[in-house]
Amino acid sequence: MVSFKFLQETYSKNISKFLEMISLTLMLLSLPSFEAPKNIFLILFLTIALFREWSQKKNKSWEFWDWIFLSYILSSFLSAIFAGFSTSEVWGGFRSILIWTGFAWLLSRSKYNPQEITWIIWIAILGTLPPLIWGLIEYLVIHTKSALELHSVGHVNHSAIYLGIVLGAALSVSLSNWKTDGIFKKLISLSLPIFFFIAIIIGQSRGVFGVSLIRITLIILLIPNSKKIKLMAFGIFGIILALMPIMDAAIIQKQTANQHLNDVFSDRERAWNVSIESAHFFPILGVGNGNWKNITLNDLKKSRDARNLPFDERIYGIEHHHSHSIYLTALVERGIIGFICLILLMASWLLLLIKTYANLEKIPQGAYLWGCSLSAWIVTFGVGVINSTFHHEHAILALLFLGLHLSFVNQLPTKKLKIRNNYA
Repeated sequence: MVSFKFLQETYSKNISKFLEMISLTLMLLSLPSFEAPKNIFLILFLTIALFREWSQKKNKSWEFWDWIFLSYILSSFLSAIFAGFSTSEVWGGFRSILIWTGFAWLLSRSKYNPQEITWIIWIAILGTLPPLIWGLIEYLVIHTKSALELHSVGHVNHSAIYLGIVLGAALSVSLSNWKTDGIFKKLISLSLPIFFFIAIIIGQSRGVFGVSLIRITLIILLIPNSKKIKLMAFGIFGIILALMPIMDAAIIQKQTANQHLNDVFSDRERAWNVSIESAHFFPILGVGNGNWKNITLNDLKKSRDARNLPFDERIYGIEHHHSHSIYLTALVERGIIGFICLILLMASWLLLLIKTYANLEKIPQGAYLWGCSLSAWIVTFGVGVINSTFHHEHAILALLFLGLHLSFVNQLPTKKLKIRNNYA
């Protein structure tokens, strides 16, 4: 875990940074659990971090990632100004993207030390346990929920996405510290990713489950450890997978039932059809942030008629109210410009992971921070093909790890990789 000595050492003469860390900590604890508090603490953090950035702006240069974040925000701003559909949702959608992206942007320009980063990661992981335990009780014990949900994250797929990111973070921390942790810490830290993985199975999100297998494999292979430790980790998750058919896991039942109904993608094809056709409406800047749900069958028919194409309303699922894909959402709501900015963000994030691996894997903090960032990227990019992964709580969680990754990397040249390894 993390030593508390750094609290007095770091904050005794820096009240603003103390308040920044407190607000970030409380926001992360509230993020999967309480709606109003997480918003209050997030705004408080952004306000304090903006003040920090303004007061230190003379000492900071404009870099590549600043352009990436700015372009993503601007694409949403333009789609609000020039929205194809004039509704109130366009500015609400822009506000959300501004907050999430600004959150990562401010984190990337912070100078959190390894102790602080370790603290933040543990808070993000441990803060998931209370709503997860309560969600399991609601679903399995008192039966007040029909599926596993984190209280403030909501829908089963969104809760599974959140758990998927946390699973990768917890596994990265466990494996990165395996050589130095005592037996008690090893048991605790390894039990967390196992618990999160079982919860994902119970949650029945097939997309997150499938991507989790890829993520677990990559983290085990890429986090530096002996072959014995890697085989042990593969063995543990292999046993869980082997038990799934024996226990007749609900996720297997769901997949089997959908196959029998010839509905493998749970009717997502009809939502995708809406998106593909709607992309013709306003191809440059889209229909506007959050306006997917305002698309009507009449809009789709007019678009088809204008191109002399037949129209069959049965193949369009406007009742889904969103596209079930971050890529199609970007294309429809923010047009080609928004889509390009999304791909640029994802490609830049992947390049960051590739370029920094060689340095970060040498440092325990760097190794598990890299694994956290990898987990967030894989879930956002992979599950995003069939779900809305850049959405509220899990967007904030994913961008938290991206922002911390950038903050850590930005400090490596001055520190010359001489970072103490006894804080985890």
